[in-house]
Amino acid sequence: MHVQIICGFLGAGKTTLLKNILQKQSSGTVVLVNEFGELGIDGTLISGGTNLDVVEMPSGCICCSLRANLVEAVREIMDRMKPERLIIEPSGIASPSSVILGLKGADFWNQIELAPVVGVIDMTFFIEMVRENDFSNFFLDQIANSDIILLNKADLVPPEVIEDCQKAVSAMNPSAIVIPTVYCRTELPETDANGEVVHYHFSPQFNAEAFKFPGLVDREKIESLLMSLGSKEFGEIFRAKGIIRTVDGPETFDYVHGLINFGQLQDADENKFVFIGRNLNKTKLEAAIRGAKELRFSD
Repeated sequence: MHVQIICGFLGAGKTTLLKNILQKQSSGTVVLVNEFGELGIDGTLISGGTNLDVVEMPSGCICCSLRANLVEAVREIMDRMKPERLIIEPSGIASPSSVILGLKGADFWNQIELAPVVGVIDMTFFIEMVRENDFSNFFLDQIANSDIILLNKADLVPPEVIEDCQKAVSAMNPSAIVIPTVYCRTELPETDANGEVVHYHFSPQFNAEAFKFPGLVDREKIESLLMSLGSKEFGEIFRAKGIIRTVDGPETFDYVHGLINFGQLQDADENKFVFIGRNLNKTKLEAAIRGAKELRFSD
Protein backbone atom coordinates (compact mmCIF):
# COMPACT_ATOMS: atom_id res chain seq x y z
CA MET A 1 0.00 0.00 0.00
CA HIS A 2 1.26 3.44 -0.99
CA VAL A 3 1.25 5.77 2.08
CA GLN A 4 1.72 9.53 1.96
CA ILE A 5 1.96 11.83 4.98
CA ILE A 6 0.99 15.51 4.78
CA CYS A 7 2.21 17.54 7.75
CA GLY A 8 2.11 21.14 8.89
CA PHE A 9 1.20 23.42 11.77
CA LEU A 10 -2.38 24.43 12.56
CA GLY A 11 -3.97 26.21 9.61
CA ALA A 12 -0.97 25.93 7.28
CA GLY A 13 -3.07 24.48 4.44
CA LYS A 14 -2.84 20.69 4.79
CA THR A 15 -6.52 20.09 4.07
CA THR A 16 -6.38 22.44 1.08
CA LEU A 17 -3.43 20.50 -0.34
CA LEU A 18 -5.22 17.22 0.29
CA LYS A 19 -8.29 18.40 -1.58
CA ASN A 20 -6.07 19.52 -4.47
CA ILE A 21 -4.46 16.08 -4.63
CA LEU A 22 -7.79 14.29 -4.52
CA GLN A 23 -9.20 16.35 -7.38
CA LYS A 24 -6.57 14.76 -9.60
CA GLN A 25 -6.52 11.26 -8.16
CA SER A 26 -9.04 9.95 -5.66
CA SER A 27 -9.78 6.51 -7.09
CA GLY A 28 -8.50 3.75 -4.82
CA THR A 29 -7.55 6.29 -2.14
CA VAL A 30 -8.48 6.39 1.54
CA VAL A 31 -7.78 9.43 3.72
CA LEU A 32 -6.96 9.14 7.43
CA VAL A 33 -7.48 12.44 9.24
CA ASN A 34 -6.41 13.05 12.83
CA GLU A 35 -7.86 16.16 14.47
CA PHE A 36 -6.94 17.62 17.82
CA GLY A 37 -10.16 17.84 19.80
CA GLU A 38 -13.35 15.88 20.27
CA LEU A 39 -15.17 17.13 17.19
CA GLY A 40 -14.06 16.27 13.66
CA ILE A 41 -14.48 18.91 10.96
CA ASP A 42 -11.96 18.05 8.23
CA GLY A 43 -13.60 14.78 7.20
CA THR A 44 -16.71 16.63 6.04
CA LEU A 45 -14.66 19.26 4.23
CA ILE A 46 -12.49 16.69 2.46
CA SER A 47 -15.27 14.36 1.31
CA GLY A 48 -17.41 17.27 0.12
CA GLY A 49 -20.47 15.08 -0.34
CA THR A 50 -18.59 12.53 -2.47
CA ASN A 51 -18.17 8.81 -1.86
CA LEU A 52 -14.53 9.22 -0.91
CA ASP A 53 -13.55 7.10 2.10
CA VAL A 54 -12.40 9.39 4.91
CA VAL A 55 -11.53 7.90 8.30
CA GLU A 56 -11.44 10.38 11.18
CA MET A 57 -9.42 10.07 14.37
CA PRO A 58 -10.51 12.95 16.62
CA SER A 59 -9.89 13.46 20.35
CA GLY A 60 -6.13 13.59 20.39
CA CYS A 61 -2.83 13.84 18.58
CA ILE A 62 -1.27 11.01 16.57
CA CYS A 63 2.21 11.75 17.85
CA CYS A 64 1.19 11.37 21.49
CA SER A 65 -1.72 9.45 22.97
CA LEU A 66 -3.06 8.13 19.68
CA ARG A 67 0.09 6.60 18.19
CA ALA A 68 -1.11 3.09 19.01
CA ASN A 69 -4.53 3.99 17.63
CA LEU A 70 -2.88 5.14 14.41
CA VAL A 71 -1.35 1.71 13.90
CA GLU A 72 -4.68 0.01 14.55
CA ALA A 73 -6.52 2.43 12.26
CA VAL A 74 -4.08 1.78 9.41
CA ARG A 75 -4.32 -1.97 10.02
CA GLU A 76 -8.12 -1.82 9.83
CA ILE A 77 -7.99 0.27 6.66
CA MET A 78 -5.65 -2.24 5.03
CA ASP A 79 -7.77 -5.22 6.05
CA ARG A 80 -11.24 -3.79 5.44
CA MET A 81 -10.84 -1.25 2.63
CA LYS A 82 -7.71 -2.55 0.88
CA PRO A 83 -6.89 0.78 -0.80
CA GLU A 84 -4.10 1.29 -3.30
CA ARG A 85 -3.21 4.51 -1.56
CA LEU A 86 -3.55 5.92 1.95
CA ILE A 87 -3.03 9.62 2.69
CA ILE A 88 -2.50 10.53 6.35
CA GLU A 89 -3.19 14.08 7.52
CA PRO A 90 -2.00 14.29 11.14
CA SER A 91 -3.09 16.92 13.60
CA GLY A 92 -1.53 20.36 13.20
CA ILE A 93 0.53 19.76 16.32
CA ALA A 94 1.70 16.25 15.41
CA SER A 95 5.40 15.70 14.76
CA PRO A 96 5.82 13.80 11.47
CA SER A 97 8.73 11.83 12.92
CA SER A 98 6.37 10.26 15.47
CA VAL A 99 3.92 9.29 12.73
CA ILE A 100 6.66 7.67 10.65
CA LEU A 101 8.16 5.90 13.66
CA GLY A 102 4.73 4.59 14.60
CA LEU A 103 4.33 3.06 11.15
CA LYS A 104 7.87 1.70 11.09
CA GLY A 105 7.22 -0.09 14.36
CA ALA A 106 4.08 -1.80 13.04
CA ASP A 107 4.14 -5.45 12.02
CA PHE A 108 2.75 -4.52 8.60
CA TRP A 109 5.57 -2.05 7.79
CA ASN A 110 6.93 -4.33 5.05
CA GLN A 111 3.58 -4.00 3.25
CA ILE A 112 3.87 -0.23 3.05
CA GLU A 113 5.57 1.89 0.42
CA LEU A 114 6.21 5.28 2.04
CA ALA A 115 5.83 8.17 -0.39
CA PRO A 116 7.73 11.45 -0.05
CA VAL A 117 6.53 13.35 3.03
CA VAL A 118 5.00 16.72 2.16
CA GLY A 119 5.27 19.56 4.66
CA VAL A 120 3.14 22.69 4.42
CA ILE A 121 4.34 25.94 5.97
CA ASP A 122 2.31 29.10 6.53
CA MET A 123 4.69 31.91 5.60
CA THR A 124 2.56 34.59 7.30
CA PHE A 125 4.02 33.60 10.67
CA PHE A 126 6.68 30.94 10.04
CA ILE A 127 9.74 33.09 10.76
CA GLU A 128 8.16 34.44 13.93
CA MET A 129 7.11 31.01 15.19
CA VAL A 130 10.30 29.13 14.36
CA ARG A 131 12.25 31.54 16.59
CA GLU A 132 10.01 30.87 19.59
CA ASN A 133 11.32 28.19 21.96
CA ASP A 134 7.81 26.78 22.35
CA PHE A 135 7.52 25.94 18.66
CA SER A 136 11.02 25.70 17.22
CA ASN A 137 11.23 21.93 17.73
CA PHE A 138 7.95 21.40 15.89
CA PHE A 139 9.27 23.11 12.78
CA LEU A 140 12.66 21.44 13.07
CA ASP A 141 10.93 18.05 13.16
CA GLN A 142 8.57 18.90 10.31
CA ILE A 143 11.23 20.30 8.00
CA ALA A 144 13.86 17.65 8.76
CA ASN A 145 11.40 14.86 7.93
CA SER A 146 9.75 16.38 4.85
CA ASP A 147 10.96 15.58 1.35
CA ILE A 148 8.84 18.29 -0.27
CA ILE A 149 8.05 21.56 1.51
CA LEU A 150 5.37 23.95 0.30
CA LEU A 151 5.83 27.55 1.45
CA ASN A 152 2.15 28.38 1.40
CA LYS A 153 0.25 31.70 1.34
CA ALA A 154 2.82 33.33 -0.92
CA ASP A 155 0.16 35.85 -1.95
CA LEU A 156 -0.04 37.21 1.60
CA VAL A 157 3.63 38.04 2.19
CA PRO A 158 6.20 40.28 0.43
CA PRO A 159 9.04 38.78 -1.67
CA GLU A 160 11.61 39.31 1.08
CA VAL A 161 9.60 37.11 3.48
CA ILE A 162 9.46 34.35 0.87
CA GLU A 163 13.22 34.61 0.49
CA ASP A 164 13.76 34.50 4.27
CA CYS A 165 11.53 31.42 4.54
CA GLN A 166 13.37 29.67 1.71
CA LYS A 167 16.73 30.34 3.36
CA ALA A 168 15.50 29.16 6.77
CA VAL A 169 14.03 25.93 5.39
CA SER A 170 17.06 25.16 3.23
CA ALA A 171 19.35 25.65 6.23
CA MET A 172 17.33 23.06 8.19
CA ASN A 173 17.00 20.58 5.33
CA PRO A 174 19.25 21.24 2.31
CA SER A 175 17.95 18.19 0.42
CA ALA A 176 14.24 19.11 0.56
CA ILE A 177 12.45 20.42 -2.52
CA VAL A 178 11.05 23.83 -1.55
CA ILE A 179 8.14 25.37 -3.50
CA PRO A 180 6.31 28.67 -2.75
CA THR A 181 2.55 28.21 -3.30
CA VAL A 182 -0.81 29.94 -3.13
CA TYR A 183 -3.59 27.69 -1.76
CA CYS A 184 -1.06 24.83 -2.09
CA ARG A 185 -1.57 24.78 -5.84
CA THR A 186 1.35 22.99 -7.45
CA GLU A 187 2.33 19.78 -9.18
CA LEU A 188 4.14 17.73 -6.57
CA PRO A 189 7.48 16.75 -8.11
CA GLU A 190 8.61 13.18 -8.51
CA THR A 191 11.21 12.38 -5.86
CA ASP A 192 12.20 9.56 -3.54
CA ALA A 193 11.31 9.41 0.14
CA ASN A 194 14.36 10.02 2.28
CA GLY A 195 13.50 7.23 4.71
CA GLU A 196 15.63 8.58 7.55
CA VAL A 197 13.80 9.88 10.62
CA VAL A 198 15.03 12.74 12.80
CA HIS A 199 13.04 13.28 15.99
CA TYR A 200 12.74 16.55 17.90
CA HIS A 201 10.68 16.37 21.08
CA PHE A 202 7.63 18.65 21.01
CA SER A 203 5.10 18.70 23.87
CA PRO A 204 2.83 21.71 23.53
CA GLN A 205 0.31 22.50 26.26
CA PHE A 206 -2.60 22.89 23.87
CA ASN A 207 -6.26 22.28 24.46
CA ALA A 208 -9.34 22.33 22.27
CA GLU A 209 -12.93 23.31 22.88
CA ALA A 210 -15.72 22.07 20.63
CA PHE A 211 -19.38 23.05 20.37
CA LYS A 212 -22.25 21.83 18.22
CA PHE A 213 -25.97 22.59 18.08
CA PRO A 214 -28.87 22.65 15.57
CA GLY A 215 -30.62 25.66 14.08
CA LEU A 216 -29.27 28.74 12.35
CA VAL A 217 -26.66 31.33 13.30
CA ASP A 218 -26.10 34.95 12.33
CA ARG A 219 -23.11 34.96 9.96
CA GLU A 220 -22.15 38.55 10.79
CA LYS A 221 -22.02 37.74 14.50
CA ILE A 222 -19.85 34.71 13.79
CA GLU A 223 -17.50 36.87 11.73
CA SER A 224 -17.34 39.43 14.57
CA LEU A 225 -16.51 36.65 17.02
CA LEU A 226 -13.69 35.38 14.79
CA MET A 227 -12.31 38.90 14.38
CA SER A 228 -12.11 39.24 18.17
CA LEU A 229 -10.10 36.05 18.73
CA GLY A 230 -6.77 37.85 18.42
CA SER A 231 -7.54 39.93 21.52
CA LYS A 232 -6.90 36.87 23.74
CA GLU A 233 -10.21 37.53 25.49
CA PHE A 234 -11.00 33.84 25.01
CA GLY A 235 -7.43 32.60 25.51
CA GLU A 236 -4.53 32.26 23.08
CA ILE A 237 -6.29 30.84 20.03
CA PHE A 238 -4.13 29.60 17.15
CA ARG A 239 -6.88 28.01 15.09
CA ALA A 240 -10.65 28.00 14.84
CA LYS A 241 -12.68 26.15 12.23
CA GLY A 242 -16.15 24.88 11.76
CA ILE A 243 -19.41 24.61 9.90
CA ILE A 244 -22.31 27.03 10.31
CA ARG A 245 -25.89 27.00 9.08
CA THR A 246 -27.15 30.43 7.97
CA VAL A 247 -30.29 31.71 6.29
CA ASP A 248 -28.33 31.67 3.02
CA GLY A 249 -27.21 28.08 3.43
CA PRO A 250 -24.38 26.20 5.14
CA GLU A 251 -20.86 27.59 5.15
CA THR A 252 -17.44 26.67 6.46
CA PHE A 253 -15.22 29.05 8.38
CA ASP A 254 -11.53 29.07 9.11
CA TYR A 255 -9.45 31.28 11.40
CA VAL A 256 -5.68 31.17 11.67
CA HIS A 257 -3.33 33.86 12.92
CA GLY A 258 -5.86 36.64 12.41
CA LEU A 259 -6.90 35.58 8.91
CA ILE A 260 -10.53 34.58 8.34
CA ASN A 261 -12.02 32.66 5.43
CA PHE A 262 -15.54 31.47 4.68
CA GLY A 263 -16.55 28.87 2.11
CA GLN A 264 -19.71 27.32 0.72
CA LEU A 265 -20.86 23.87 1.73
CA GLN A 266 -23.48 21.67 0.09
CA ASP A 267 -25.19 20.44 3.24
CA ALA A 268 -24.91 20.51 7.01
CA ASP A 269 -27.14 19.04 9.72
CA GLU A 270 -25.84 21.22 12.55
CA ASN A 271 -23.38 23.94 13.51
CA LYS A 272 -19.91 22.81 14.57
CA PHE A 273 -17.17 24.92 16.16
CA VAL A 274 -13.63 23.94 17.14
CA PHE A 275 -11.13 26.26 18.85
CA ILE A 276 -7.51 25.20 19.44
CA GLY A 277 -4.99 27.05 21.56
CA ARG A 278 -3.77 27.56 25.09
CA ASN A 279 -5.67 28.56 28.22
CA LEU A 280 -9.01 28.65 26.40
CA ASN A 281 -11.99 30.10 28.25
CA LYS A 282 -14.79 27.67 27.42
CA THR A 283 -17.46 29.68 29.27
CA LYS A 284 -16.77 32.89 27.34
CA LEU A 285 -16.55 31.04 24.02
CA GLU A 286 -19.85 29.29 24.61
CA ALA A 287 -21.56 32.56 25.59
CA ALA A 288 -20.28 34.27 22.44
CA ILE A 289 -21.45 31.43 20.22
CA ARG A 290 -24.88 31.33 21.83
CA GLY A 291 -25.13 35.06 21.23
CA ALA A 292 -24.81 34.40 17.52
CA LYS A 293 -27.76 32.01 17.34
CA GLU A 294 -30.91 33.13 15.57
CA LEU A 295 -33.49 33.87 18.27
CA ARG A 296 -36.16 31.57 16.95
CA PHE A 297 -33.76 28.66 17.37
CA SER A 298 -32.46 29.61 20.81
CA ASP A 299 -32.69 27.14 23.68
